[in-house]
Amino acid sequence: MAQELIRRFVCDLQQVETLPDPVYDFGSLQTEEAPVPTGSRPQAGTPVAGDLRPLFADRPFTGVDMRPGPGVDAVMDLRALELEDASVGTALCLDTLEHCEDPPQACRELARVTAPGGICVLASVMLFGIHAYPSDYFRFTPEAMRSMLAQGFDDVWAAGIGHPGFPSQVVGVGVMGRSLADLDALPVLREAQQAYERGRGTVRVGIFNYPPGELLGALVRQAPRLMKELRR
Repeated sequence: MAQELIRRFVCDLQQVETLPDPVYDFGSLQTEEAPVPTGSRPQAGTPVAGDLRPLFADRPFTGVDMRPGPGVDAVMDLRALELEDASVGTALCLDTLEHCEDPPQACRELARVTAPGGICVLASVMLFGIHAYPSDYFRFTPEAMRSMLAQGFDDVWAAGIGHPGFPSQVVGVGVMGRSLADLDALPVLREAQQAYERGRGTVRVGIFNYPPGELLGALVRQAPRLMKELRR
């Protein structure tokens, strides 16, 4: 299930790239929570609607996941998709790869089923706590995502959002038989990165942006321990 930032990324992508039919959403199960916005520390999310169907209204859309539930039309293993070669126009795999036991194999399968002229869109968290839906296995750098896409796609792109050395989210796109537009200029990515860098209303400590009240509270709670250690 895609978080709100990634939904907006897909919306922006629709303005500059062709996302052909049929559309498949791999990892479509609607869970109760989604990750917090870019620039925030890992913590419990807030309920959001993660269904991507409204972005592809009146178009052939199939939700696929490893288990049945809300938003799922077909149950499949991402490592061995029950689909014909070159049968998918747009393959969406958003906030899902970290829950797969073999992400490189999953990306090879996504490339196998994507048709000429088709597109694959990936997204995953990096700086985020363990979240079991039902299990959480991996984190990916932009280079890792680019490498996995390059196993089968003709032109690939990947980028991180947040701290350059430890991004909060990583997104990637691969296409078959064509070239990609300049995706670095997508508004949602630029805005999210600028918001992280500004850190408005927060204090940056390392790679995190903390609200001043939260940071002060942590210092007050830990002050007695720190004072004892300094006296030793």
